[in-house]
Amino acid sequence: MLVFLSMKNFALIEELSFDLYPGLNVLTGETGAGKSIVVGAISLLLGERASSEQIRSGFDKAVIEAAFTWSGVQPALAMKLQEIGVEPAENLILSREISASGRNVCRVNARMVPLSTLKEIGRFLVDLHGQHSHQSLLHAEQNLLLLDEFGGEALLEEREHWQSLYQKRQKIQQALKALGENPQERARKLELLSYQRDEIAAAALDPQEEERLQQKLSLLDNQEKLLAAVHRAYHELYQGESETIPVLDRINRIKEELLMLSRFDPEFQGYAEVLEEASTGLTELSHELFRYQDRLNFSAEERQETEDRLEIYRNLKRKYGQTVQEVRAFQERCQKEIEDLENSEARLTALERERQAIEEQMKLRAAALFAKRKDAAETIESLVIELLQELGIAGGKFQVSFRQKETPDRLGKENVEFLFSANPGEEAKPLSRIISAGEMARVMLALKSILAEQDHIPTLIFDEIDSGIGGKTIQRVAEKLADLSAYHQVVCVTHSPHIAGKAHHQYNIYKEFSSNRTVTRLKYLDTNMRIEEIARMLGGEESSEITKRHAEKLLEKDQGRT
Repeated sequence: MLVFLSMKNFALIEELSFDLYPGLNVLTGETGAGKSIVVGAISLLLGERASSEQIRSGFDKAVIEAAFTWSGVQPALAMKLQEIGVEPAENLILSREISASGRNVCRVNARMVPLSTLKEIGRFLVDLHGQHSHQSLLHAEQNLLLLDEFGGEALLEEREHWQSLYQKRQKIQQALKALGENPQERARKLELLSYQRDEIAAAALDPQEEERLQQKLSLLDNQEKLLAAVHRAYHELYQGESETIPVLDRINRIKEELLMLSRFDPEFQGYAEVLEEASTGLTELSHELFRYQDRLNFSAEERQETEDRLEIYRNLKRKYGQTVQEVRAFQERCQKEIEDLENSEARLTALERERQAIEEQMKLRAAALFAKRKDAAETIESLVIELLQELGIAGGKFQVSFRQKETPDRLGKENVEFLFSANPGEEAKPLSRIISAGEMARVMLALKSILAEQDHIPTLIFDEIDSGIGGKTIQRVAEKLADLSAYHQVVCVTHSPHIAGKAHHQYNIYKEFSSNRTVTRLKYLDTNMRIEEIARMLGGEESSEITKRHAEKLLEKDQGRT
């Protein structure tokens, strides 16, 4: 429910804020005072287009803010608010800032949101009927949902049966898709999986072999460098060059000299033994280097074989995984899918039978659901037409149109749309194509009155609902608005004293010349003020004792409303 509205530098409004209450709230005032400015401000909070011309002359921006009670928030709205990170609080506050540069800033509980989100949230909070387009009944799916609610428990139960079957069928469809519903597709998939599995198996991959191959390839690529280095080391140690003595010979010569010295000092014996060990080790190293030269003598064919084998590893890792372990894991998954596909025939046959059985049940449920919807539609049509006559649209036509969906969904096999024609002989058209704001408001009032208990939108706003009507009709409109306010908060901009007399709360909007500028003001009316205002509405510019008594009688019919 809308509990507070604030506007700053919007149109003729410099700064205005006021509280709203449950029941029927009416905004009255002289023509041109700015009543519809308030409705226009609310429409902007509901996501309608803004213009820099709506900013009060001389200012850079306009700010509109509204507070709604959080209690009773619909589950779908609660989910949407959760998505954007808005937590439950005492009030849900929507605000919109319009700047002269064209930039819009929208917020929900101080969190910035795009305009589309503000519009989506607004759909759950307010229905605005009149010259503005923010009306839930203009949405085809909402027509269907309200029709089902109106149809009562039996219709809703039938829809639940349909939805249960629809969900089962969806699950079966998903299972069939996973199995490969098309036999050719399944055969192609089985062939591909078998090829991938066999290709990996034939390669006989081994992480240790891959490492050995990489090392061997490194040796092959550096064979000349290695041979040259080994050759030099061998000759330095064992053979020596033409002008140099081998390292081993020099070590042995020093060892012999130390042994000779040990005759004079036994300590040299230990030094000689160290050189003996070094000589033995270097001799063995020389032999190893000689043998290494033989081992390193690879052929070109051997290098190609090594490269070819490594290319198998590289190729499979490019296709199936970054490591040998990942490639093997892919092979195992292929084998598992192959087994599942080979064993899927029986499962596939069972699912097909189950789907056919469910589709037969769905045909029966769809027919039963459509029949109940047709019954509910006929009832709504007759009730709306009867009520439209009472509301001054004699000869008006209202129809509930059914159209088959291309693809059935969770709500059934048909779309529902409410159609209307104001004059006999004219084709009934969708509500969105009603041109007259007064007619639109009265059609909406009729529908809302009939669907009051089923409609969960808390606040209804009617602008220009009394346009072009009077007498008994306007009295009937006033009564319907009052009745509707038992289920919804109703806000109505009106020139009608009859509607004002039915209100629980009344506000007067007026113009005032202040600081060389015209501004729009608003005040909440107590009982005496209401009498004066309703008397003015009855008698024009000046009220008389007669109009005041008439105003008092209008209010006496609904004592305790103010």
